[in-house]
Amino acid sequence: MNLTRILVLAGAIVAAGLAALLARGMVGGQNQASAAPAVELTEILVAARAIEVGTKLSAADVKWMGWPKAAVDPAFMSKEAQPKAMEETAEGSIARSPLSPGQPITGQNVIRADGGGFMAAVLTPGKRAVGIKLSAEHGAGGFILPNDRVDVILTRKTGQDSSGSPNYEAATVLTDIRVLAIDQTAEEEGDSKAIVGKTATLELGEHEAETITLAEAMGDLSLTLRSLTKAEPGAVTETAAANPFKTDGADGVTVMRYGMPGKTVTSSSE
Repeated sequence: MNLTRILVLAGAIVAAGLAALLARGMVGGQNQASAAPAVELTEILVAARAIEVGTKLSAADVKWMGWPKAAVDPAFMSKEAQPKAMEETAEGSIARSPLSPGQPITGQNVIRADGGGFMAAVLTPGKRAVGIKLSAEHGAGGFILPNDRVDVILTRKTGQDSSGSPNYEAATVLTDIRVLAIDQTAEEEGDSKAIVGKTATLELGEHEAETITLAEAMGDLSLTLRSLTKAEPGAVTETAAANPFKTDGADGVTVMRYGMPGKTVTSSSE
């Protein structure tokens, strides 16, 4: 190999080495320039799973999750500002709107049981909350609690018989009705203590609300407590829109069920 070839080969090797060093320096500079600055995180309270409207939250439904501190909305419940938010605020609250996994918990999408919008949050869609007067005698001795199921009975005086004794009529006007609250108590007592209240709030359909309003104006209403087991076959959950208190001669009150007249109970005091 002559000297010229040796010099050319050496020059090529040196040039390749310089090019490699230059390329390495350029790549390293780009990596340093493109490195993102560290993001400061904090923890906020979020939904741990999908939650439906009206669900009562528990510890399993919420969790703390990292969130960019600069993106924390004032409505969020942060661990830094509210370290006990999970125990004191979220647990026992009611979902006012559907929550997706990872969605932040706020005062707009959950509400405490003693909050002003609690009743609207726990109502089944399409239902109404209607309050009726209650007493220990007309409320199963005070053993009716929120979320129990009851029947509503109307008792009214219809006049007197030939001997001058008053006549009374009684009829079940609504059946299998959910109790939302007794007075201002809308949660079951942990020890199942009896609640003797003056008002019962019931969850009713549109026609049921009309029926019970009319019934309350006509006489006394009583609540009868239903079993927690499955309802009897053919139980009525909605009374027909027609006036169910039509007097039918000596048979007394006629209650419409599934569009058909149902049998009534008539009693006379001696």
